[in-house]
Amino acid sequence: MAPDGSPKQSDNGTLVARVMAVIRDRIGSRNLLAGDRLPSIRGLARQMKVSNSTVVEAYDRLAAEGLIQKGGGHR
Repeated sequence: MAPDGSPKQSDNGTLVARVMAVIRDRIGSRNLLAGDRLPSIRGLARQMKVSNSTVVEAYDRLAAEGLIQKGGGHR
């Protein structure tokens, strides 16, 4: 953390990695199966006490790895 209490830029990478690890764990433990909806961005961010953008980045990285597919959200 920076002296003012805000996360340093490198902290965001750690937070993204934490979110990714949670999703990977849920997939590995079969709590998330193929075709299941991912936790909502806001809900997961609130649960993990991170920003929405951190969850978005984690989802983007997991999608780039082919581990998840991002949908269109609510319509």
